Amino acid sequence: MTLASGHGTRGGIPPRVLVVTYALDPTADYVLSELNDRRVPFWRTDLADFPTRSRLHARLGPSGRWQGSMHDEIRGVDLSQLRAVWWRKPTPFEFAATMGQSEQRFARSQAKHAWTVLTSLPDVLWVNRPERNADCTKPVQLAVAVESGLHVPDTLITNDPADVSEFARETGSPIITKTLGSIVHTEDGRRGQLYTRRVPPEQYDDPRIALAPHLFQREITDKAYEIRLTVVGDELFPVHILAPPGPGRLDWRRDSRSLTYTTATLPGYIREGVREMMRRLGLAYAALDFIVDGCGAHWLVDVNPNGQWAWIDHTRDAITQALADLLEKGCT
Repeated sequence: MTLASGHGTRGGIPPRVLVVTYALDPTADYVLSELNDRRVPFWRTDLADFPTRSRLHARLGPSGRWQGSMHDEIRGVDLSQLRAVWWRKPTPFEFAATMGQSEQRFARSQAKHAWTVLTSLPDVLWVNRPERNADCTKPVQLAVAVESGLHVPDTLITNDPADVSEFARETGSPIITKTLGSIVHTEDGRRGQLYTRRVPPEQYDDPRIALAPHLFQREITDKAYEIRLTVVGDELFPVHILAPPGPGRLDWRRDSRSLTYTTATLPGYIREGVREMMRRLGLAYAALDFIVDGCGAHWLVDVNPNGQWAWIDHTRDAITQALADLLEKGCT
């Protein structure tokens, strides 16, 4: 199921919702199908469509607001009518093959800055603003989580091998390491993933730690289960994730076929802390990962501001409805 930009038109009413994602995004299709059923006009496009397949016309009026439109050959959005943007999974800008590398670098910079016309528009709801997604790094999100009253495992970021042994001694527990950014990597043309890994004591002083910054955390050894919490506006959708003994026990992404999902509830203080954290991070949507230990303490380990959600049957329909609600309402 793929919904093109031509869907969502109603009686000539210009779209109030802009969806920015790649062409074959099945997760986006769930929400766009719901918007179609509600007869909510939207325009779906991608960064890769600009400037080769879409056009921007923007003029700064006396009010200080940009006026004009962005459109392809079929349809688009009137900047004055826009009320919501779903910044889903866009792919990079594309340019004419006849352009040289230096020309493409210049054009890419121009296109990136031109797109900020949209982010400058007042009274538009973003799910999420791209700069907010970019700012939600591990160091930032974990610090904001603690400030918001949530529990985070003891964490160290360092490129000094001598720090790791001391950190392990102070925590008194096994330690794990994970990437500071995306787990996806490419080596020799092959795509792979860097999962969470337990660090054996003999590697605490590994000199290769000095080659790049690393993130280390105290391992929650008495893990009972994990929770994937999807946040849409003020709504929270928690799901228990139980991984059987094996490779997925430390990082459930390693063995996703063996996972068991059940509906979950959250303590009140976690719900309050999550909402406060989302407010501080400036996010309307995020996918959060918690580890729950044997005593029932909830440990936040990740905030993905653009995380996936449609693979979990238990919450797919509810999240679809919540995102459609948010986009349909927009900034009123």
